Amino acid sequence: MIEIKFKNGNAEIDNAVRKLVSTKHFAAGSIITMPVIYPSGSSVALEVILRDGRCFVSDRGYAFDEAEMMGSSRYFKSEATRIAASVGIKFDGHFMFVAEVSMENVRGALVTVANASASAARAACSKQAEQHETDAKEILYHRLSTLYSDKQVDKDAEFVGQSNHKWRISILVRHNTLNWMFEPVSGHYITAVGTAAKFHDFAGLENP
Repeated sequence: MIEIKFKNGNAEIDNAVRKLVSTKHFAAGSIITMPVIYPSGSSVALEVILRDGRCFVSDRGYAFDEAEMMGSSRYFKSEATRIAASVGIKFDGHFMFVAEVSMENVRGALVTVANASASAARAACSKQAEQHETDAKEILYHRLSTLYSDKQVDKDAEFVGQSNHKWRISILVRHNTLNWMFEPVSGHYITAVGTAAKFHDFAGLENP
């Protein structure tokens, strides 16, 4: 947790910080919106139910719903199981939760469940992106192998740029002294950034 203190007690900043967390109370418990974000940009919301001085803290299955919405539900169960086990909370196939925690420790439980819920959704989306990239690479390889059947077509070839960094090329077509490089780029920005860095490095060579 990050504790923020302001020397002059600036009211506007204090108010902004308070809005990072919001609560709604109902008969059985509370819904708490945390300053933790899912891949879609929505905030993590947790349910806290109080019974006999003990709290049940759950993400209400929102990470599961997030993964479904992002098209990565097939990867969610394994990622959520792994992450829940690593931080000592429970996952029942839908909800991520702490079954019982004292009021004194509820703050830590909220932080742990919120971070685990967001991490599970992000990990599932990341796995989905990796699979899309793998599928796109296979399609590209088969198409280029057909198109350039008279040339050498290599998959996952290594090539050194101006920076002397050794890059991995998805598809490299070799013909005499020429090298033609191809990279599939998905809808995830990181693949575009990585590809741009790679090709800028190649462009700096004496004979690009």
